[in-house]
Order: sequence, then C-alpha cells, then structure tokens
Amino acid sequence: MRRLASQTRLPHTIQHLSRSPLSIPSLKLPSIRKMTTNSQSEESITSLEVRRSGILLHPTSLPGPYGIGDVGPASIKFLDWMHEAGQTLWQFLPLNPHGHAGTPYAVPSAMAASPAMIALEPLLDVGLLKPEDVKELTQLNQEKVDYNNLTPLKRKALRLARDRFRSGEVQHEQLGQWKEKMEEYVKSQGKEWLEDFALFMAISEDTKKCWVEWPAELRNRSADALDKARQAYADAIDEHYFNQFLFAEQWKATREKAANLNIKLVGDIPIFVAYDSADVWANQKLFKLNAEGRQTVQAGVPPDYFSATGQLWGNPMYDWKACAEENYKWWALRFRRTLALADIVRIDHFRGFQAAWEVPITDKTAQGGKWVEGAGDKVFKSVNEQLKKKIPIIAEDLGLITKEVTDLREGLQFPGMRVLQFAWDSPNSEHLPHNVPYPGTVIYTGTHDNDTVRGFAEKATPEQRRFLRDYLGRSTTPSVAPGEKRKRGEGDADVSASSDREKDEAKEIIETASWDMIRLAISSTAYTSIVQLQDVLDLGSEARMNTPATAEGNWAWRLKSQEALTSESASKLKHLVNTYGRASASEQPEKK
Repeated sequence: MRRLASQTRLPHTIQHLSRSPLSIPSLKLPSIRKMTTNSQSEESITSLEVRRSGILLHPTSLPGPYGIGDVGPASIKFLDWMHEAGQTLWQFLPLNPHGHAGTPYAVPSAMAASPAMIALEPLLDVGLLKPEDVKELTQLNQEKVDYNNLTPLKRKALRLARDRFRSGEVQHEQLGQWKEKMEEYVKSQGKEWLEDFALFMAISEDTKKCWVEWPAELRNRSADALDKARQAYADAIDEHYFNQFLFAEQWKATREKAANLNIKLVGDIPIFVAYDSADVWANQKLFKLNAEGRQTVQAGVPPDYFSATGQLWGNPMYDWKACAEENYKWWALRFRRTLALADIVRIDHFRGFQAAWEVPITDKTAQGGKWVEGAGDKVFKSVNEQLKKKIPIIAEDLGLITKEVTDLREGLQFPGMRVLQFAWDSPNSEHLPHNVPYPGTVIYTGTHDNDTVRGFAEKATPEQRRFLRDYLGRSTTPSVAPGEKRKRGEGDADVSASSDREKDEAKEIIETASWDMIRLAISSTAYTSIVQLQDVLDLGSEARMNTPATAEGNWAWRLKSQEALTSESASKLKHLVNTYGRASASEQPEKK
C-alpha cells in the first residue's frame, strides 16, 4: 500500500503523523446542517455548510517581481481570478514568519505574520523605497523562492523603509495616516503578543542563540531584565512593529477584497509550536519544561508499520492542566489571531487534542514513549465562549485515526478531510467520492504534502491508473480489481494483447488526471472541495510544494507569471462549479 510519509521540519522539528490510505469503514452520518444547534452563529453555518469550491495556494507562490508572492497586489489579482473561476474558498498555509528553509510550520511565532510576504509596491508608491533599493530582489529567481538570498534582501529593504518612515524625510499624505494607525495597532496588539514577539526576535537575532541559552534573568523573564532589554533593543523592536503593521494593513485590504467577492479565507493552525519560539518563551508554564526552561519530553509518533522505532518530532508537549487553569487563554488568543487573518481554520494534526505520543527528551527513538491524553473538547468550548462565536474549523484527520479521535471530531461537529490521491488502491478506500462519509467532509485533490495530481499519476502503479480509468468509466478492456492478477492459460495471446492495451490506456490517464480529479472533487457530495492551483495548471512534480521527511528544497514553488492564470482555466473551473451546484451563494438561483 502507498504510504503518506510523515513530515520532518527542521530545525524546529515538527512532523505530521504517518498517514496511510488504509481503509477505514465509512461512517454515514447526517449532514452538519441537521446537527447544528441554535447556539451556532450564522457565520459558522454558512462558512462550512453550503457547497463551496476553493483553491489551495500559499501567497508565497503568487507571481511578482521581488522573489516571492505577497499579500498586496499579487493577492488582490489572484482573488480576481478566483472570482472569475467561481471559487469561494482560498486556503493557504500558516501566514507566520517562515522558519528554516522557508517552512511555515516550524516558526518563531504562532501569532506574528511573515514580513517576507509584505508587498513592496505600496512602499515604492509612497516613496519609502526607490527602484534602486529593490533592484537586487528583482534579480532573484522568479520561479522558485530563494529563501537564503531573499530573506536578508527583503529585510534590508523593509528596514530602509522603516528608517525613512521614522526620520520623516519622505513626505506623503498617506504616511501621516500610517503613523496614527501604527500607534493604534501597537497599542491594541502589544500586550497580547506583539511586545513579546518583537523582543524575542530582537534578542534572538542579536545573540543567535535559542532562548534557553540566554542569560538566566532573560530566560526566566525577570521584569527588570525585560525592561532593560526593551530599552537596549528599542530600534530592533520598532522595526518588527513596523513590519507587523505593514502586513496587517495590506492583508486588511486583501480580506476586504475577498469579502466583496464572497470568497472565504481558510487559515491553518498546526497543533504544536516550535520550542525556540516567542510562544514557548513567553508562556513556559503552559509546556512541560523543567525549572531551567528545558524540555523534559517531546512530541512524536509511536512505532508502527512504517517505522520500527517511531518518530521524534522535537516539539514541546503542552501541560494541559496548566492550560486549563488559565481557561485556555493562550489558545483563545491563538485562534483570535488566526481569525484576524482568516474566516475558517484548518487544524493540522487534530488527533493531538485527543491524545499525543510523548517521549522522554533524552530518548534516541520514540519506542519508549506513551500516549498522553489531550484537552479534548474542553479547549474548543472555552475558546468559543471567550470569542463569543463557534469557530468554523476543518479537522485534519488523515491517517490511522482511532475511534476516540473520530468521536471527538464528530462531537465537535468538525468536518474531516479526504484526499483523492490516496483513493486508488481499493474500491473500499474512504478517499473515493462515493465513500465520502458525510457531506461535511472537505475533499482535496491533494494537500501541500502531496505531489501534484499529474506527478502522482506519472508515478502511480499501472493498477492505480487502471482503477482511476475504470472509475471514470473509460475502460475498453475487461477490468481487473486492484491487487489481483489476470489468470493466464487458454487464450494467452488474447490476454497479452489485452494487457498491452491496458498499459497504453493506463498511460493515457496521465494526460487527463489533473482535471479528472478536479471534476471528481467538485462533483462529490462533500460540502467543500479544494484543489491545488498546480492541478488546475496541470503541472508535474516540479511544482510540488512540499515533500514530507525532507528538510530542504520545499515551500519554494511559484507561478511563473500572472498570465498563467488564464481565462480558459477559470472558465473550466466555473463550468464545473455551476454544473455541480457549487456556485457562490450570491450566484445560486433562488429556490422556488
């Protein structure tokens, strides 16, 4: 059987569970709409309980002249194309500052946004930057994000813009408004997360050490030491304030554009955070650390069919009792921050809320770990109460999921996920459209951890290709069930000719697989279908976003140009959306 490999993210290691398309009996449940209660907000219902179609694409992959996609003009143009294509969901990866090699899943802050995605055009328009200031960025590889060179060059440009902004040497009507808005932004966000994040980054960049190696008074967050550090690093702190403000302003315009086009934004929360992060440093009591702030245990995966020794992830484990004593205040803040950037939240590794594999930090393998119970539904109930709304959530529940995890997800009425690329080993696969367990499911052609559909089809076995062809009703030769072999004997010549035809037909499926799977996803009974933009463009493995269990060469793919988003592809998507009842609410005909 085909394995979905676990994710390894370095240096702050965070991985997904081993995920396999092993068959699990489908559950035929009533739709979420029938299970809703009067306590649910209309927003939570309309976000996930109407037939919608969307695109999975991280903003870094958008085209643009400065080495990386942005949350300004590039995002606005993409939303226009999505609207033309009849799409009403844009799903992206975490928008936090990227970590090693560009990863958005092992980051220095789960609250802050990525300065790398700030658009530079608005800064050029108001005079804070000049064309010569960004010339080096225009010379970077425009088809792949070169994080090693991009990061310092983008930082240099943003620092120059900040210096001119603070010096007052540039006169522009808009800059006066920015100063007032920035003061309001820092005041509103400062005590909650911004002050800790900016100070953490300033000290980290200066010392180039993990926070646990800082002087004891800073590591332990002595009030006097923090006050002195804020004074010493005032300039660096202000730089981070400026960058976070710019991102917030640009993303605000993007959110307004999306709302005007009836497009919902789907954000992403990985359950675990990086050890070397502002989150852990500022909230040490919420994690299982010793008196010196060092980890005593780490998250991982137990030994299984795929790994005899299991997997070590390196992430700190939550002290759920301590979280409960604070009424999950930090979690409420985390969801509040994500909802400032998105309308719907996908939770990566949802099963960790039911139980997670805890391994002593000194162990060399995960064999000596144990399952430790999570917070269950308590954290979500508390967060909903604090935010005064039921948060629309998609639970990532891929892989071998226990009954307890399924019960937790269903009790919370969160839709789970299905991935078409995992479907072609058995007619009983839970990932096949006819086995979608209930309408609340979100069905994908592939996630960011998958190959593109074309790449998958090129690497698939002949049996998997034939099954896909059979499923699509294109068979011209007698079908053989996956895993079975055609019996040979009398009529061997006919069997051989038939086998040759099947091989040719199986190869032909590669040319149509991308749009075949897009059609299958959009036509399914799942309320929500989401496809990778790479599949819309019928791109191969060269456009893959991430290869699990590898630390380099990921998160870099970009669209070559805006022209790649053609009206032809938008029209094809729009036709499928209309055909299978996924037109946006404003465009759906009124029921009589």
